[in-house]
Amino acid sequence: MNIQREKRVDQILSSLKMLDYLSTSQIQRLHNLGGDRNARRVMKSMEQWVNWFRDTENVYYLNKAGRERIGATVIRTKISPVTHFLMRNDLFIQRRPEIFRPETKITVGDIKIIPDVWMRDKGAYYFVEIDHMQRMIKNKQKLDKYIKLKESGAFQEQYGYFPRIIWVTALESRKKSLEDMFAGFDCRVYLWDEIK
Repeated sequence: MNIQREKRVDQILSSLKMLDYLSTSQIQRLHNLGGDRNARRVMKSMEQWVNWFRDTENVYYLNKAGRERIGATVIRTKISPVTHFLMRNDLFIQRRPEIFRPETKITVGDIKIIPDVWMRDKGAYYFVEIDHMQRMIKNKQKLDKYIKLKESGAFQEQYGYFPRIIWVTALESRKKSLEDMFAGFDCRVYLWDEIK
């Protein structure tokens, strides 16, 4: 392999390390691979480091050799559904935030919450939640934790404000329900199609 190809391989493997699963179209956008045919060719050339499975399109993840090459410790396998990960990753690709930490546990006193993502974008911090077929009672429980977290004042003391919550959902009807649930709270609800 030439140096440019090696660099591209390491960049794609690093993206898989950070984001867990990526579809062909996500890899195309993240790494400027041009058309679908070229992206498939590039990923075919990397099959010694990645596994894939078919969802609505090919979805890739690191295999043992890929994890060893890039220093990843988290083992991923074929999962269904993978949509939750793909929705989260589309937000990353659209925004390209400075900090993007999936599943980061936040503990303040007796309040424990694990947002789908803790991120900093253009200097501002956000909590991100991905709603793909989540039961609304679970969304309400998560909102209650965010309310308690805000009431604790811990983030306002450290950052001067409470981070905005971004909620991403796949259905218009769920978007409306989430917006109603978050009335009076600093939250933006997006459809998945709006962030692709």
